Amino acid sequence: MLNAITQGLFWLRRRSFFRVVQRTFVILMPVATIGIYFEILRDCIFSPNSLIYNLLNFDLTMPDQIWNLGNALSSGMIKVTFGMFGLYAAYFAALYTARLYNKDATMAGLTAVLVITFCSYLSGNGANNNSQIVLYSRVLSINGVLLALTIGYLVGQVFHWLGKQYVHEKQEHVIQIQTRAWNSLFPTLVAIFLGFLLGLVLYYFKIRLLDSEYTRTLVTQLRSSNNIGVIISLTMLAMLSWWCGLGFPLQTLTHTNNTGAAIVNLNYALTHGNSADVPYKYLGSSLVQGYGLMGNAVIFLSLVVVLLLYTNDKQIEAISKVNLLPTAFGAKNGLAVGIPMILNPLYLLPILIIPAINELIAAGAISTQLIRPCVYPVLDGTPGILIPFFGTNGSWISFIFTILLFILDILILIPFIKIGQRINKELKEYDEAKV
Repeated sequence: MLNAITQGLFWLRRRSFFRVVQRTFVILMPVATIGIYFEILRDCIFSPNSLIYNLLNFDLTMPDQIWNLGNALSSGMIKVTFGMFGLYAAYFAALYTARLYNKDATMAGLTAVLVITFCSYLSGNGANNNSQIVLYSRVLSINGVLLALTIGYLVGQVFHWLGKQYVHEKQEHVIQIQTRAWNSLFPTLVAIFLGFLLGLVLYYFKIRLLDSEYTRTLVTQLRSSNNIGVIISLTMLAMLSWWCGLGFPLQTLTHTNNTGAAIVNLNYALTHGNSADVPYKYLGSSLVQGYGLMGNAVIFLSLVVVLLLYTNDKQIEAISKVNLLPTAFGAKNGLAVGIPMILNPLYLLPILIIPAINELIAAGAISTQLIRPCVYPVLDGTPGILIPFFGTNGSWISFIFTILLFILDILILIPFIKIGQRINKELKEYDEAKV
């Protein structure tokens, strides 16, 4: 059975799309790593709603000039790394696709940048003629990277079918470059024409998966539900969306909860002195954030721990060490890109089932009053494992329960990491045999 699963995943990883996606994310690891540390600075140090900001009383101890400068620098770096991540992803996806077929990879990458920038312009509001709409469009965000990867891959395929063979030379004369550019003109025009069609679809119909209204509807339904089946189903849908490269639902889900049911629970807890018998015991917002995701610790921090314990790859170990601090504070993109996890068939099943298992176990524990629901507000930047502790007003039983859940998540991930090591070994042998 294990061998069949390994061979199936190995077959998927050999498909050109997944090969391109993996190479694109790996090359963009430095961008994601830089961005993730600036994200921690913004959310944990320069945010008035963060735990560290309030513990250290930065409102009084930090000069306004330092706060303004730090907030501007961190926010700016997040914009140019994660806010424009799709631009880089489209370029490298087209480059690696064209390179698979010995076509002009550089021109393919440039064409992909043109196409996705045009789509970004139309997906905002082209009539406004505002450059910020182009640069900060949801199309270019890391949370919409599926569209960028698809555009890059399709542009690369256009060069595959319509471009001429190209062998890279270290020293190219200007005449050779001119010939190369001329040979790329026709596939470039075809790719841009297809980009026009995609841009018009984005402009007139919008894409629901990138639409903020769609995201708010999904997250609101999940947060306000008190039905375990609905909560688990929508959580799995949000995680599937993230794995596919559409992270808007998950990003929105991890933000502050202000639903009416949550306020009712909080008022009850404040009135009665505890949260054991609140009206909405299984409220989606508290169940998902407190136990299902633990501020993204259940998947990402547990994966870092498993990789540090079981991997023999020095590069993977280094990436895991670099992302240990960010994942502890719920910042996931550095690890998700560096490993990579997004659109990696190996991680699809654990990404779907681990939050669902946690929610199911937590709901059972709440029903037997072993633990209490998380009803108290938790500051931004709180380490994920501590969210249930603070959310239950310092319940040590909930904290111990959270640690046990975290250990369970680690145990679930171990066999997948071992399968991944076998797949990587076979892929390396496969690539070396083709050379």
